[in-house]
Amino acid sequence: MNQPLRVCLVHPSGPLPQALRELGCEVLVLAPELSGVFDVSEELSRRGFEPDILLQFERLGPRLLLAGLEEVTAVRMFWALDPHLNAFWQAPYVRLFDVAFSTQSRWARQLADCGAPPPLHLPWHAQNRPFVPFDQRPRLSGFVGRLGPTRSARTWLAALMRQVAPDDFELADGLDVDAMLDFYCQTRVVPNESITGEVNLRLFEAAGCGCVVLAQDLGPEQEALFAPGREMLVCGDALELADALRLLAARPRLAEAMGRAAWERAQADHMPTARAQAVLNAARAATRRGATARDAGLWLALAAARLCEAGRMDAGAAAGLADMAPEALDACDAQALVLDARLRLARLHDDEEGVGALLRRIEADQERLFQPMSAGAPRLACTCSMLCLGLGAAAPGQPDTERALRFGRLAGIPSSEPAPGDPEAGRIRALLDWAARLQALGVPPRGGFGFDPARHVPASAAECLYAVLHRAPGNTEALRALDALLSAEPGAEALRVGLLSDLSLREPQDWRVNLALGLASLRCFRPGPGLEELRLALHTAAQAGHGAVCEQALAQADPQGRIRRALSGECFRPDGAARA
Repeated sequence: MNQPLRVCLVHPSGPLPQALRELGCEVLVLAPELSGVFDVSEELSRRGFEPDILLQFERLGPRLLLAGLEEVTAVRMFWALDPHLNAFWQAPYVRLFDVAFSTQSRWARQLADCGAPPPLHLPWHAQNRPFVPFDQRPRLSGFVGRLGPTRSARTWLAALMRQVAPDDFELADGLDVDAMLDFYCQTRVVPNESITGEVNLRLFEAAGCGCVVLAQDLGPEQEALFAPGREMLVCGDALELADALRLLAARPRLAEAMGRAAWERAQADHMPTARAQAVLNAARAATRRGATARDAGLWLALAAARLCEAGRMDAGAAAGLADMAPEALDACDAQALVLDARLRLARLHDDEEGVGALLRRIEADQERLFQPMSAGAPRLACTCSMLCLGLGAAAPGQPDTERALRFGRLAGIPSSEPAPGDPEAGRIRALLDWAARLQALGVPPRGGFGFDPARHVPASAAECLYAVLHRAPGNTEALRALDALLSAEPGAEALRVGLLSDLSLREPQDWRVNLALGLASLRCFRPGPGLEELRLALHTAAQAGHGAVCEQALAQADPQGRIRRALSGECFRPDGAARA
């Protein structure tokens, strides 16, 4: 008789342990209430439990790193739940595991940034609730989520919903899971909004309760989970969302058919049991490629160092980086990664002596580190260059410009003459050059890292540009470059609205800025300001003799003609309210 699989779950989501038990597994749940490093091997020995599978779920509160994984004989697995906010530290951490899962396929490259294989896509799951007929749901539309100054797009969404359905939209916050699911089961239509264009849990929660989700346009990843037009409605902008809500209010049978289709899809493909089965299938196919006695301390300390730089963990967890044997680093191709982390921590703690010693060591070993570029070398060269310019220092002194330029050349930045007698202009030029170079080299952004230009050394193209704007507010080259960078990122519209608003004040005759600002405003639920900016763009372009070009650009962005109809007189009208 086959023995049941023994599974250890660390900080699992609610229904997963029971789903694995229903599949015949013996399950041990570990949920240590601490932040920092936890020796899981020692805990398993203490409990006398020898698992076949160990699966750690990313904890959405205080961060927990597992030590002792090299001693665990089970298949070791990690599920990144919010990689859009945490991939910067998870990239080294997943090197400890044999299998990594990610709720988001779009962040696979960031999670593989330290040499791990791309993660397997394991999306969020729905909850198992019975379908409630729509004539038993008293609420047309509702949203569960927190509003606030850091959630501007969500605040604009709530304001738009109140305009379109003033008597039939309810906002809820602070609900526990059961109360939230009860709320959805009493609601017919749920608009969705994600922080950075991720396919979020709300989609599964609402669809699993049979709601029609009005989803942002997040592309193929979302469409593979729920079919647009049948199991959800994808709304590219505020005007389309308002029209969709009015349509569903006017056609209750259509709304119920879509809600039931969403519920049936969730029941078929997105229940906890389906995710549990995917975990077991991946475990059966896994090979042992995670932590070993040689490298476990390295990847653990690197993850801790990145959390420490972000202010989310005590520096003591990363102390082992200074003691890593060079041969171990070479074997893992991690020399540049470790040196970069040590430099950043030294700067963060104002350790000028430590920074200087590390820079000298890197210069002495530059041929091996940078020719050819080893893993992490572009970011290391950027860090060195920034430190030579005094970036991240509490009180930057005279920059060592020539030294900074040498590090730039190692990464392929052409030499440029520093501005004589103007060190600040030299810093800004270097930041702009590094932004372009890091983007060209494909160095990923640090999503979720709370970058503070006054304290942190830039590590990505976007951070270099934010550092420019911190030092030279309104720098139009940086504003344009940052907007171009963000325009390719779903979910960045709220950030773009701020940047483009600043740019439009500084360059009022550039109708292209008004056009981009208007479209971005519509995409983040601001119909009034969006249409106003588009009218201004058309007017400014016509005055400059570019009216036809502007109209053509608008037509390309508006294939269904909804925006142009609104501009021609069928304006967005809050008084055209949705009624059930």
